Amino acid sequence: MIALAASLLSGYPGSIVREAISNGHPVALVNDGDIAEPGTGAFVSEVGNRNEDNEIVRQMLDGRPGFEGEHPPHIILAGGERFFLPQGTPPCTSDNINLDCYVHTDPITGARPARTDGRNLLREFEAKGYVIVRTRAEFEALRERVNSDRRYAPYVLGLFAADDIFNDVPEERLIAAGLVDPAIDVNDKRTNLILFGSAPGTLGYNPPTAAKMADLALTIIQRCARQAGKPFIMVAEVESIDNFGNNDNAIGTLAGLKHVNDLIQVAQNFQQRHRRTLILTAADSDAGGMQIGAWDPTRNVSDYNNNPTSSGVQNVRSPLDGRYGRNSPPFLSEPDAYGNRMAFAVSWVGTPDVSGGIISRAQGLNAIEMSRTFSGRFDNTDVYRLMYLTLFGRGLPSSVGQTAPSR
Repeated sequence: MIALAASLLSGYPGSIVREAISNGHPVALVNDGDIAEPGTGAFVSEVGNRNEDNEIVRQMLDGRPGFEGEHPPHIILAGGERFFLPQGTPPCTSDNINLDCYVHTDPITGARPARTDGRNLLREFEAKGYVIVRTRAEFEALRERVNSDRRYAPYVLGLFAADDIFNDVPEERLIAAGLVDPAIDVNDKRTNLILFGSAPGTLGYNPPTAAKMADLALTIIQRCARQAGKPFIMVAEVESIDNFGNNDNAIGTLAGLKHVNDLIQVAQNFQQRHRRTLILTAADSDAGGMQIGAWDPTRNVSDYNNNPTSSGVQNVRSPLDGRYGRNSPPFLSEPDAYGNRMAFAVSWVGTPDVSGGIISRAQGLNAIEMSRTFSGRFDNTDVYRLMYLTLFGRGLPSSVGQTAPSR
């Protein structure tokens, strides 16, 4: 976890986010997965197993063991409602949404509130002054309030799904589960699969995207930074691009890529208005090892030859994905310079995280350090070092050759 590596370099016993909060810097966490995901959870919690979701969320509120009383981030926008409410919590209805009922049921697993300690963390966050939003309507109402009052900078907890906001299973399972939106034509290039949120008519339908959440978070956190007189840090993860790839869901992975692109655009627009901002991107794998190849636009996709040994047993073939998974119409590209649209299919290395596309990019304040200070190598702990330099104004030594901490 970042918290462990970071403690060696700066001397602070915790992650850069925990150090930022302790020094009065405003912090925002955004994830289209559940908030306990390592991409956000590791910045504020320390546990022995990434699956300890209830404990990760508890530490966000209470502080880490030995550091009780640490403040939560100013803004949390993600999925994961079930980890904030105790087992046995009743469901909300469309005309009665309150903090003593749950809004979201996982549309794939049916999972509901999961806490076993009896605590209602929604009520506890509310007691600390947080605005709680869980539906798209509540999100839009908050966004309208924020946009209409330039001084309004509330503490916000937004939870837009029981677990992840996306439905990371293969296309065929989405169809079998009835997660199809009848309002979208079957021939629409997006497909009519419900990749994010729950079915039409439910409170979890059409949740805010990672880009929408990041845009609201940036608006609020910039105001907090101005009021505090200190720079902010926002950690945003589009977990959908990872999990859809891990499930060989082609349209989900492509949609996740679009959501990543949209979030980066939001950040770039912000950086253009606020020049002393660093945008730093990082990745940890190429989930599923997606590849694309040309296909006949008049035929459904089928498979590719995979291992041409001439032996019938060894000469296996790899199934391809089209717009609705296997044996479905191919994807169509946007028109090229001559107006031609190319049909293509998606193939996969498998479902694991594999190598490829594991890069970092930077824009804005201190971005030049990527080609200066870190020109020889850019270790994963150097992501932290560049963040630290920008947030606190102090360069840290390289972790290469140092002994990793045991805490």
